[in-house]
Amino acid sequence: MKKLIIILFLLSVYAYGQCCFSGPISTRMGVKAGVNYCVVDADDDLGKLDGFGWHIGLGMGTDILDFLAIDMAPQIRSTVYSRTVDIIGLPVTTSRSFTNIYLPVLLSLKAGMVPLMSPYFGIGIAGNFQLDGTMRIESDGLAIEDDIDELENDLFFIAALDAEIKLIKLKISPEVSLNYNLTADDPDTPNQTERNYDIHLSVGFHYSP
Repeated sequence: MKKLIIILFLLSVYAYGQCCFSGPISTRMGVKAGVNYCVVDADDDLGKLDGFGWHIGLGMGTDILDFLAIDMAPQIRSTVYSRTVDIIGLPVTTSRSFTNIYLPVLLSLKAGMVPLMSPYFGIGIAGNFQLDGTMRIESDGLAIEDDIDELENDLFFIAALDAEIKLIKLKISPEVSLNYNLTADDPDTPNQTERNYDIHLSVGFHYSP
């Protein structure tokens, strides 16, 4: 699975590069940051794990003709998954937090032009590479923390809505996206179907020469 993720990502980078050097294009560079709501459904009848994280990174985009755009936004992002269950009458909160490298590639279609703004709808893929993780268990004022040794690499599908606001050479891009983990299901738990998705709220600030 790791090899598949790497191959798909490299193919996406290649396609991005091909588009950057062909056809009538305009490019933009900048930064992108926001918050993400993270959800894991472990399918274990104990309820979902969820939490809020953040993401920040570069924003690179290429507009092709007047209706197509390709964006790459390599990011550092944090993800947090937490839930509370009752065990022998005591509430026990379990949380897992990760620092990740997130590498999305998005192909977008412009929905039309209005003054100073261009709406987009995009789909794409992203590789998520966990750099480190922490497990925390807390109950009745006591807490235990430990590092997570088994880190994962996953492939996400992305669907996004974006609006590009143009201010001379500065472009501001608010975005909301659904990021669905295509490799979340654990093959070691055949009686469970694990699911993982994140909702990102982002703002990009780009310079376009």
